[in-house]
Amino acid sequence: MKKRILICDDSSTIRAIIKKELQDYFDLEIFEDGIYAYNFLLRGQRLDFAVIDGEMPQMNGFELLKKIKEELNLIFLPVVILTANEGDYYEKEAFNLGAFDFLKKPFNQGELLTYLLDYFNEKITEGSVLVVEDSMLQNETICQQLRLKNIQPVSAKNAVEAMRYLLSGYDVDVILMDIFLPQYTGYDLISILKSDERFITIPIVGLTAFRQKDILSEILDLGADDFIYKPYNINEFFARIRANIRISKLIKRLKETSEKDYLTGIYNRRTFFHFLENLSALSIRENKPLSFMILDIDYFKKINDTYGHDVGDFVLKKLAEIVLKMTRRSDIFGRYGGEEFCLALPNTDLYGACLLANKILSTIAQTIITFKNNKTISFNITISIGVSEFAKDMNIDELIKIADNNLYLAKENGRNRVYPLFSKLDSKNYLKGF
Repeated sequence: MKKRILICDDSSTIRAIIKKELQDYFDLEIFEDGIYAYNFLLRGQRLDFAVIDGEMPQMNGFELLKKIKEELNLIFLPVVILTANEGDYYEKEAFNLGAFDFLKKPFNQGELLTYLLDYFNEKITEGSVLVVEDSMLQNETICQQLRLKNIQPVSAKNAVEAMRYLLSGYDVDVILMDIFLPQYTGYDLISILKSDERFITIPIVGLTAFRQKDILSEILDLGADDFIYKPYNINEFFARIRANIRISKLIKRLKETSEKDYLTGIYNRRTFFHFLENLSALSIRENKPLSFMILDIDYFKKINDTYGHDVGDFVLKKLAEIVLKMTRRSDIFGRYGGEEFCLALPNTDLYGACLLANKILSTIAQTIITFKNNKTISFNITISIGVSEFAKDMNIDELIKIADNNLYLAKENGRNRVYPLFSKLDSKNYLKGF
């Protein structure tokens, strides 16, 4: 049975876009004003989710949300408020009234569909477990038991197959493995996974029919997080699996929080430079270019002083959003500090980096920043960019210093420009910041 979604927006264009995007996946109830949606809800119809525009002429989304939660007592119905208004006030008001989430308009094509599919998938599946078991009968039995409890299994019959899944980018919450596998044993796989920073935080649960105490102590010493004896009690089995799934999800959230800048959602300074160190080592090992740039918003203090820090924060988020859309998946983008950002470009020489920097510069300058709160504020910003290219005889501090010197020159020579200039790229003077 399809999930039933209520859509309420006074814009016929928005309604048409949402209908076209969602109709193949969900049963839709679409209304042009809160009053009509409210009358529908009074009939007690089954509903799984609601997406409501905040601003409507007769009954706005906030009024409708209040009625849903207080008058109709639909406290468990997830309601997302849509709005084009900027500022913390609307977001706080929505959450105070019981909104599940708050989304900004306009949204990109496919964004709402992806959001809803992710939400319902999250509701259906508790987590994912990579099952590494060479006995096909036991492997399939475990996978079937997990499916019955809404846990998504991924099957691997040996350590090599398990590593192939993980290296392909497949995200799992827990690894459940038999200790005595053919070729590479569970001991080998635990050692490999716990020495690789990409997989070190994934909980590993050992599984074996042998009950010697030294086996338990050995795999725990290697880094396994838990252990289950075969044959297992089914209730204990799921209690342990679920506990490790919860731990895994918590670690992922903490890791993301520790790696990302709280305001812009891009990498923070510490994480960015961790990646930059790795990229520099890769550049030397593979003899491939690596470039780096520092981006600085011109006259940012004046923006804060003139419009306030809410607008300043919005500008930082907007710049991060624009630059992210212009970079590749392999590029690393982070917040350097304050109004400064940094971008690492693997497999890119100085000329290519300056080419991208000038495109970013032009895009930012042509973008009208519009902030809506009690009143609408529109203005343009510019940025200055300093670029450098990594060399084998250079360390990271020198790479940063060259980019910083070039940023200084961009500022000194009028702002809204990139240094080194294209006309200087034939000269080696750019390595000194000229």
